[in-house]
Order: sequence, then structure tokens, then C-alpha cells
Amino acid sequence: MKLTFGNLELDNDTQILTSPRGALRLAHNDYHVMAALMRRGTRITTMDALISDVWSYPREEPEFAEDAVRDCIKNLRGFIGLSALGRHTIKSERGCGYYLDDKRPEDHEK
Repeated sequence: MKLTFGNLELDNDTQILTSPRGALRLAHNDYHVMAALMRRGTRITTMDALISDVWSYPREEPEFAEDAVRDCIKNLRGFIGLSALGRHTIKSERGCGYYLDDKRPEDHEK
């Protein structure tokens, strides 16, 4: 099964994120964060929801889970920024969570 968002595609079997400029096999945590974001698209995903998606059982959750998720977001932003032709990014809504942003070409012409 594959998840798509704009020109990004995430293969659930291989954990490979593909964009117009290439592909990257995501680390375990990065994959789960990206999958959660892609499932929700432009809707906000809370930090708690991201933590639950990465660590299914509370006993597996590391002491600094929020920092670990922020590191995943940083990694993903780097890849997406370089490879998605500037069309997509991961945005944050302070105090609420994260979401994917699709900057369509017509948005740049306004």
C-alpha cells in the first residue's frame, strides 16, 4: 500500500519516500511520523497522536518522545525541502501540532 500527498509517495512495505528528485528509505521513527502526516494531509496532527503512532505501547515511549518527534520532523523537512521541488513542507501550528502544506504553483503566482 502507498500513501500519497501531492508529488510525494510513501511505500508502506519498503518505507521509501519518493519525490520528483529521488527516493529515501526512512528510518523507523521518521517513517511512522511521515505516514501519520500523510494520512491526515493538511489537517493538523497533534504531538500526542504522532507519539502514539511511533510508539504503540507507552512502555516503549522514550523519556524525551517529543524531542524525538521533533528530530523526525527536522529530518523529513530536510528531505522534502531538497526533493519536492519546493512544493511541500511540514508546517507547525504552535501548541496544536503539525501538518503537510501543499504549495501549488498557482499559489506562487498570486
